[in-house]
Amino acid sequence: MEKALTLTGLASANIRRKPFRTAALLALIALSAAVLFGSLILVSSLKCGIKGIQSRIGADLMIVPDGYEAKMEGVLLSGQPSYFYMSKGIEDLVRNVEGVQLVTSQFYLTSLSESCCDFPIQIIGFDSNTDFIVKNWARKKVSASDSSTGEVLLAGSNITTEKNKVTFFAKAHDISARLEKSGTGMDNVIYADLPTLQKMFSDAKEKGFGFISDGDCTSKTSVIFVRLASGYKADGLTLRIKSALAESNFASEKIQVIQSESFLSTFVNKLSSFLIFIYANCILVFVIAVLTLAVVFSMSINERLREFSILRVLGTDHSSLRKIIFTEAAILGSLGAAIGIFTASLVIIPFNVIISEKIALPFAMASPVNIAIFAGIVFALSLCSCLVASVFSAVRISKFEIYGGAK
Repeated sequence: MEKALTLTGLASANIRRKPFRTAALLALIALSAAVLFGSLILVSSLKCGIKGIQSRIGADLMIVPDGYEAKMEGVLLSGQPSYFYMSKGIEDLVRNVEGVQLVTSQFYLTSLSESCCDFPIQIIGFDSNTDFIVKNWARKKVSASDSSTGEVLLAGSNITTEKNKVTFFAKAHDISARLEKSGTGMDNVIYADLPTLQKMFSDAKEKGFGFISDGDCTSKTSVIFVRLASGYKADGLTLRIKSALAESNFASEKIQVIQSESFLSTFVNKLSSFLIFIYANCILVFVIAVLTLAVVFSMSINERLREFSILRVLGTDHSSLRKIIFTEAAILGSLGAAIGIFTASLVIIPFNVIISEKIALPFAMASPVNIAIFAGIVFALSLCSCLVASVFSAVRISKFEIYGGAK
């Protein structure tokens, strides 16, 4: 029994009849969809990364040795291993400055490649008694009493562990808790309380290994985090800290006070330029795709005048001919969009950690809900772009009479 001739069937048959042209159009649509879908995920993930670092820093001021702001930025944003030191006594000095509510410090060590990772990692020692930053992001509450060894180790979300253990210098250490993902360099860090860090440092020397740095966490520190008391301004407190330092025994040490708000604002401004480039690239790709599709659809009409004339003889009206053109465009747009979204998903989602490392920017993968929304948006835009590109061809069809001549 022969199948009834339908507009969808005619459109599908024409798509199958020109496999090379169809493949080229699908590739073009898929490419534009993949670029847009990937860009939306990238932009959303970068914005999530910014929010992550804003909330993860948790301090109003950061104090580092003079000239090390760039290295501090590298640790926070991309997890780039680094080390720098100043006297730990500065922490007590800052704690007594008027307007300071909370103070804690961290000590940076950079390891050689170890079993947990394929690259050198940043090991950060923190004071468990004064900390108001790191433990807040642990997935469960932790303390030294929870461990049989008395150790407190917190692993960033990107750190690979085996059976919840990490090995440094031939000695295994239990991970007390994982940190929530932030999309910042802090996801690539191992945090250890100071007694544990000192133990790891001793193990390294005992085994003949070593850290890139040889700091002493009992007398040195790398960065001091300060939270302001209510009613005090960052600018005023910065001046008071520098004045207190100049009048103390640590006057010879040069420090740099980084205001978190200013630091983040500068970074956001830099990132905005990058995002503008991404948006411009998406627009350019889509404009090229729509124009190319319009030209191809128009050229295909010239090849099919005989086909449309026969359909007119058989009683097909102009409205039906236009529907055939739009149906072909809809089929191509749907298939191309699906292929592009699927391909981009295979590249971005499984390899988001590698992408984060390569772009060296805060990157927290967009949520599944957002990804699904982006997929729907890209699918709709791809479909609409194909339909828009076919409008001119559909209008031309309305002007042809039975024998292929214009009205």
